[in-house]
This record gives sequence, C-alpha cells and structure tokens, in this order.
Amino acid sequence: MSQSLTALRPVAERDHPVLSELRQDVVLQRMLLGAAEPITEPVADWLTRRAAAGWIRTVANAADTCLGYVQLFDRHDNNRTAWFGICLAAQARGRGHGRAATLQTLEIARTEMNLRKVSLKVRADNPASRLYSGLGFRAVGTQRAEYDDGATLHDVVIMEYLFDGRSAA
Repeated sequence: MSQSLTALRPVAERDHPVLSELRQDVVLQRMLLGAAEPITEPVADWLTRRAAAGWIRTVANAADTCLGYVQLFDRHDNNRTAWFGICLAAQARGRGHGRAATLQTLEIARTEMNLRKVSLKVRADNPASRLYSGLGFRAVGTQRAEYDDGATLHDVVIMEYLFDGRSAA
C-alpha cells in the first residue's frame, strides 16, 4: 500500500458514524487503552474536546472513505513534544493505512508543529507495537499491570520517536 492511497484530512460530519462505531467497539477500545465500557458521548462533543486539546485528523483511503482517526495530544510547546494515537476500523488494518497515517503524522509533527519528540503508549500485547518499532519508535519503558480492562491487568509499553535520529536503537 503506498502512502498516497492513505490521506489525512480534517474530520467531516460524514465521518461521525464510523468514528462513533470505533468509539463504541469495547474490544477495540480496550486494546487502545480506552474505555472498558461502551462510550455514549456524542462524537461531535468528543471531537470538540480533542480539537481543543490537540490535533485530530480522519484517516481516509483513496476513495475518501473514513477508515479511522489519528491524533496528537497533550502537546507541550516548551518541550516540543506530544502524544500520538491512532484508531483504524478492522477492514483498514493490515493494509498499510496505519503505517502511512503514522508516517504522515510524524512528518506533520516535525515540519508543521516543530516537535522534537512524539511519544505513545501501547498495550504490550497489541500487534501495532511491531509497526511502531519498524517505523523507528523506541521502547523506553514498561508500566507493569497499568491498564485494567475490567477482567485483566495489562502491561503498557511507552515508546518515543525523536526527530534528531536517536529513536532507532
């Protein structure tokens, strides 16, 4: 999948049904360290909060169909850092969209936001951790028994990407 087949664009109202479905998918949210119960907050309210606290974009395919979202949040202007998050619909996973969207987000973080570091948290058993490692994120620590999904305590890995080239081990 080439990066040109995956686009990041501002979230549109037509994306709300897909975003709502992703937010209500409890299994997915638990994998993403999200809510352990269904989220009932309207998507528009959530987007207003997310936009005020950071940067969020729709991940779309070549047909401009919403596949999910990507975000940079908890931005610290003095330190020039932010946290990264991505959520894709099941049919978009494993097709290169996550990789392309992550690379595009990193480029925006570096060139448009002038960030020097992007961090993320990922459940230790989430296959996406391999993607992040392959893109140059470096694991810098593990929070033991950090995330409680209601049935199990999961380890969470903290990873970072430094734009000065020191990320890759």
